[in-house]
Amino acid sequence: MIVKRLTTSDYGTLANSLFTHAIPPESAEVSLVLRWSGKTGAASATDAGTNRFEFKGIFTHATLSWSAIVPSLNFAFRSNPARTSHETFAELVNEQNGVFFGTEQVQD
Repeated sequence: MIVKRLTTSDYGTLANSLFTHAIPPESAEVSLVLRWSGKTGAASATDAGTNRFEFKGIFTHATLSWSAIVPSLNFAFRSNPARTSHETFAELVNEQNGVFFGTEQVQD
């Protein structure tokens, strides 16, 4: 998957983006290259209780390189090349939750 110059907002900190919004966001752009490869096993989980979700999919391998720019702050970041990335784990899954939990609307 390749994403080029996706416009987004930079809130500066996680706390500002999720909770306070005390500092207005800055306009930003991100680009990334994500590559999935191989299948190393099956992945699935179900919680019919409080969380109400189910997912089925595969464990796989992935590499990622990305960059971001925030022009108003004169900030730019570029990760190391994808070939240097190291995954802890990678999964591709189809998840159902909320009102879709337990329905027959499964995407193949």
